[in-house]
Amino acid sequence: MTRAVLIIFCVIATVIRSTEQLTCGPNEDLVKCPAKCLSDYCPKHAEEDRRCEKPKVCGEPKCKCGFNMRRAENRACISTRDCPPFPCTAPNTEYVSCPSYCPTDDCSQATPDGSCPIFGYNLIVVECFPQCRCISGYWKNNGTCVPYSECPQNKN
Repeated sequence: MTRAVLIIFCVIATVIRSTEQLTCGPNEDLVKCPAKCLSDYCPKHAEEDRRCEKPKVCGEPKCKCGFNMRRAENRACISTRDCPPFPCTAPNTEYVSCPSYCPTDDCSQATPDGSCPIFGYNLIVVECFPQCRCISGYWKNNGTCVPYSECPQNKN
């Protein structure tokens, strides 16, 4: 009799535990096999590490911030665009919370008006990675932001 009661208790406990689910907060998604990513948090400097460590063995499910959301210092998930800006120290650079995929700020994609030289790329939704970008009218040449006229393909 006691053995039957113990078996019934174990079955009930297993059923209850399997129906429990982690409840995530606003802007969070339940991830069954979460990777450890430093980019889950609002960045504090320009050299943000975007790598993610994928687990060899999945642990417990975890609530992670949704697409284009980052965990703020208060642990809430906020839009990446709302993360506090970090300082940009290189000349002619500024903080951009969600830089466009095209154009990049490289001379290879430089145009006089700053538009994307590749048709259709502005319609692609990409993950936001805040960074320091060249100010308007400037483009990176060997890591330094220079005016459009100093990009190699535009020199006379």
